[in-house]
Parts: sequence; structure tokens; C-alpha cells
Amino acid sequence: MAYIPTRLSKCVAYGFSGGPEYLTEIITLDNGREQRNQRWLYPRHKYSAEYLNLSVEAQEEILAAFHAARGRLHAFRFKDWNDYAAKAEPLAPAIGTSNPVQLVKTYALGAQATTRPIQAPVSAVVRRDGVAVSGSLDLQTGLFTPAAPWVAGAYNWGGEFDVWVRFDSDYNAFAIGAPNARTADVTLIEVRR
Repeated sequence: MAYIPTRLSKCVAYGFSGGPEYLTEIITLDNGREQRNQRWLYPRHKYSAEYLNLSVEAQEEILAAFHAARGRLHAFRFKDWNDYAAKAEPLAPAIGTSNPVQLVKTYALGAQATTRPIQAPVSAVVRRDGVAVSGSLDLQTGLFTPAAPWVAGAYNWGGEFDVWVRFDSDYNAFAIGAPNARTADVTLIEVRR
């Protein structure tokens, strides 16, 4: 499986709805209570679009992406317009090393929080105590490697990110109702590197 570093354009991506999906196993006990077990450490995002009046250009782009990705085989970049930015997200590098740090986004409700690895950044600035840190960012994995060893301080990052996705089916049907009226149902599933 390959990761194609190209994003679907706005004219296609605006038609999608979706978001995070967790897998929770729920066992109902004899007393009516539940035992819940989290099966996935991180959510998997899922996006779907039901295009009713797809333009010729958008249809050609989806068809080209489908062929290039060979159906479900290869992943490509997708901008989730519901969640694509990070601001002052904390990082915890290994002080005294030059080890890369994974960009993450934190989601919290009161004291309960979870993090999401950001593996397809578009742009990112890592800061230490408010000052930009020089280094290199891997746009394929979301790993930031500093130019010099990490020193003590408060680190965070901000920027924009995409999601690596694949098609959910190896079959991609379009219905053509008129020369400029195409319909299609497309589902995309997040994949992790």
C-alpha cells in the first residue's frame, strides 16, 4: 500500500460529511449494568458523500483519484473541513535528545482527555516558550525533528493538517442523469501510517 501525497480539491471535499468513529465493545450484565471495553486506542474517521448534481470536473477528479488509488489499495490526503487546525497543542519531547516528536491534537471534556496523532500535516510551527523551534517536519508521518537537541521548556505546535484516507469500496459507480447531472455515493475511511 502506498500513500499518495495529493489532496482532493475543495470542489470535491465540500460535499462530504463525517467524523470520528470509535469501536467500543459493550457487554450487558445480568444486573442490567454494562461492561464497556475500548477496542481502538485512536478513533478512525469516516467520511461519506452523496452527490446529487456532481459537476463533470468533480466526477473526473473522483474517478482519477479512484483509479490512481486502485480502489481501496492506496491512501491519499483529505481535508476534513470539520477538524483541520491545531492551536497551541502541547508536545512532550525527550529533553537532551534530537529524537523526533509526533504531532498530536488533544480533545478534552473536563479532566478526561484523549490525543490524536496528526500524520498528514499541511503546515506546522513548533514552539518552545513561544519561540519557533527550527527543525524538519515530515509531511507524510507528522514527525518533527529538531535541528538541535531538545532543551527544557514548554513546547507546543500549531498549524493545519489533513487525514490519510482510502476508498471504502473497490467499486465506484456513477449515475448519469443528464450531461451535467451525475450522482455518486463515495465513502472514505481514515488509515494510519
